[in-house]
Amino acid sequence: MKSLLVVLLAAGSLSLSAAGITGTKHDLSTNALAGQAHTNTTQVCVFCHAPHNAASSTAQLVPLWNRKFQGATPSFTLYSSATLTSTPTQPTGASLACFTCHDGTTSVGNLINIPSDVASISYTAGGNVNASGVLGGAAALGTDLSNDHPVSMTYPTKTGLVVPTVAGSTSNVGGLPLFSSKVECASCHDVHSNAVAAPFLRASMTNSALCTTCHIK
Repeated sequence: MKSLLVVLLAAGSLSLSAAGITGTKHDLSTNALAGQAHTNTTQVCVFCHAPHNAASSTAQLVPLWNRKFQGATPSFTLYSSATLTSTPTQPTGASLACFTCHDGTTSVGNLINIPSDVASISYTAGGNVNASGVLGGAAALGTDLSNDHPVSMTYPTKTGLVVPTVAGSTSNVGGLPLFSSKVECASCHDVHSNAVAAPFLRASMTNSALCTTCHIK
């Protein structure tokens, strides 16, 4: 059990506090906020994690992962720019995990293990989730990431960027975590808490504070 806790904490984007999910847009249980999408299960964590029979091998995107894509893992169109000094790759790990909902085609209840209190997942539409459990609107990033901040990219060492702080096997930039020295979705977003600002941001956008944590401007 101790080794599992170490793994969870080392993931950076993960918190052991379920209270951080409850009452946010990531709470898809029957207790979801009024007007938000919800399902017929009382369980909250099951939409991403399972304590038993979780994904294995390359499907284990984050610890005890319980989600799958609607079909095959999609191929993403990546951001490109002549000013890039590090090349984005197809989303991996924590970033790819986000796209098991935010690809805009996979239902939020497309799970490896269905929660024990229901026979199947049913949906009540609300917010950006329709009656089929699929995200729409701004929350559905799709597979074209050509106009989105690059992810799964090694944080570059270059003029104009803050130098990362390295502690043991982990690194961060101004408190924003890197994952195996890479920028991922979870570097800016903390899905396990109400965070500092919507949507689940680790730093405020006031005066572009989130941007200037990394970018010297």
